[in-house]
Amino acid sequence: MKETNREKVLQVHRDQKGFFNSHQTKDLDFRLKQLQKLKKVIKEYEKRIEEALWLDLHKSAEEAYLTEISIVTGELDLHISNLKKWAKPQKVSTPLHLKPSKGKLIYEPLGVGLIIAPWNYPFQLLINPLVGAIAAGCCAILKPSEFTPNISGVMEEMINNTFEENYVKVLPGGSKQEKNC
Repeated sequence: MKETNREKVLQVHRDQKGFFNSHQTKDLDFRLKQLQKLKKVIKEYEKRIEEALWLDLHKSAEEAYLTEISIVTGELDLHISNLKKWAKPQKVSTPLHLKPSKGKLIYEPLGVGLIIAPWNYPFQLLINPLVGAIAAGCCAILKPSEFTPNISGVMEEMINNTFEENYVKVLPGGSKQEKNC
């Protein structure tokens, strides 16, 4: 597995912070389009995902679908169908001493997320949190497990060919620690 140097990680993080600060990710239609794009690319890569999971973990196609792919696509369907409802501001009660003001809860994305996947469910545990990050309006840097090189390579190709680097990016690398990180 190729390593990602520190400068590349910092550059991707800076670029993603810049993109996040453009406020494009706050738009609900943008988020929904990105979720639909992710669902479409997973369907396109489904056989390659299954093959890679077999090579890395000897998961059969059925097990790969049941424990990894279907969970992610189910999560995507849930987010796509409920995102507008979830993102609506909610009225909240106002304390007596602040009357006659009114309160509401407004959901705001926080910025850039780092998602690190373990080796045992490498697809599901990298892509499922990505669904939440996209739905929330955040950018994401994804770090797949170095112990599952085949599925990591498929996910890197799938994600990096689907999304702009300043929005979602897979950065591979090993567990070797670098000084000053």
